[in-house]
Amino acid sequence: MKNIIKNLLSGMIIGSSMLIPGVSGGTTAIIIGIYDRLIKAVSDILNDFKKNISFLVQVAVGGIIGILLFSKAVLFLTEQYNFPMMYFFIGAIFGSIPVMIKKADIKMSNIYNISFVLVGVIIAVAINFLPKSGLSVIPDSAGGYIMLFMCGIIIAVALILPGISTSHILLILGMYETVLSAVSDMNLIYISILGIGVFTGVLLCTKILEKAMNKFPSQTFMAITGFVMASVYDIFPGIPSGIELIFCILLFITAFALTSIISLKNQ
Repeated sequence: MKNIIKNLLSGMIIGSSMLIPGVSGGTTAIIIGIYDRLIKAVSDILNDFKKNISFLVQVAVGGIIGILLFSKAVLFLTEQYNFPMMYFFIGAIFGSIPVMIKKADIKMSNIYNISFVLVGVIIAVAINFLPKSGLSVIPDSAGGYIMLFMCGIIIAVALILPGISTSHILLILGMYETVLSAVSDMNLIYISILGIGVFTGVLLCTKILEKAMNKFPSQTFMAITGFVMASVYDIFPGIPSGIELIFCILLFITAFALTSIISLKNQ
């Protein structure tokens, strides 16, 4: 029962954090210490189906609850207290980096492995500069639906990799408003094909990522560290002034300390 409650709470934190513009669910999963387990559960879902599906369902249900319960509160706080909220989350992001370095198990003299941090940063930042595609309308042909399926796989990459916002990927693909419209209008064909693409992409990406974690742990975790660091690019609000600057710095330090302690303790 204790584990169920913990998984539900983890899902609630991930779900509510994803409501913040630019925030990645993968980054939040790393911060609270369940990212590795999520990847493994999806990748090995058939090996221990009952255990893995139970864990994934608990986190997913928690995510839905988090979105439903905290959507208004999170959006209100983000809009009304943007600087403090963003600095708190940035502190949490940087607080998760020590545990990633610990997982990488590298020596600071190993420049080759450390350089993968830069690789992760470059890839994550480069995604922000991709040109928008023309996928801004509901498909009306087989070719269009095939393209929609492929877009679902691309969206899955954003779901799996930390530091990449799903909403931002939708904007890059020119699909953000179309997806919202399809959900609002309950366009089951559009939602189903996109969902199948996302599901397929998640299975493919997690399998590849888990193999990379097992075979090349240092390079993989350093690259993930780069992705996490790059996530700050999307949510950094600028530098506040006056008393708000002091408040933001205190929140940053608090979030950094709490996340470092909690994430390292969970390893």
